[in-house]
Amino acid sequence: MAVSAGVAVVPASELATARAEIAKLQRVLGKTSLENKILKEVNRPGFGGGPNS
Repeated sequence: MAVSAGVAVVPASELATARAEIAKLQRVLGKTSLENKILKEVNRPGFGGGPNS
């Protein structure tokens, strides 16, 4: 199989490691986004628990 010039080739193990890291970061981002949404809801006026209630 020929590789055309200018195309980076990485070992399959490195690709698998990178994909696993991406999946981990996506989970962390999702968790952080959910926590942020919850905190915004708790702190909205009228909720009863925030500083503006």
